[in-house]
Amino acid sequence: MINDGRLALFVMLGQTATKTIGLVPEVAHAEPLHISDTYDLSTAIPEAVKEANSAALGFRLFFVFENYLRQFVVEVLASDGQETWWEKIPADVQEEVEKLEDNEELKGWMALGSRDKSALMTYPQLLRVIDHCWKDYFQDIVRDKALVQEARHIAHLRNTICHMSNITDEEIDRVRQVMRDWFRVVSP
Repeated sequence: MINDGRLALFVMLGQTATKTIGLVPEVAHAEPLHISDTYDLSTAIPEAVKEANSAALGFRLFFVFENYLRQFVVEVLASDGQETWWEKIPADVQEEVEKLEDNEELKGWMALGSRDKSALMTYPQLLRVIDHCWKDYFQDIVRDKALVQEARHIAHLRNTICHMSNITDEEIDRVRQVMRDWFRVVSP
């Protein structure tokens, strides 16, 4: 019969061994990445799959934050019920989004589904809209323009992740801090 101390040691050694083996680049990642029913990339190119799984956290954080900002911008600009939110957007952003919209039409063969103009606005464009409409719409809600500047500072991290590069845990913590700051003031 195994006592609790020996059982805990056995479990700890097993976890340590699993973690150590997982650090070896040639060892397949525990989570498979299938591109078909029979082809698992985690066994073919394990190091790339490990990096992808590591980068996934940063991508998920930005996915949530950028979509939150998009919804926030549209809701705030549409709240007065006078003109549509789109009419309040700066002309340069409107032009850029309309070009993206034209490109979407060319890609009709892709199963993207229907997307409105807000879905085509980029992260920097969303921040530009907040800046442009600050006094009339966002100042009373956000209250401190430093939050917009913080969000702008992490834009490079967003681009790094979206261009398929990993960022360090320190930078992930920076993204989390910016999100906490925003959500402390403007709750989702």
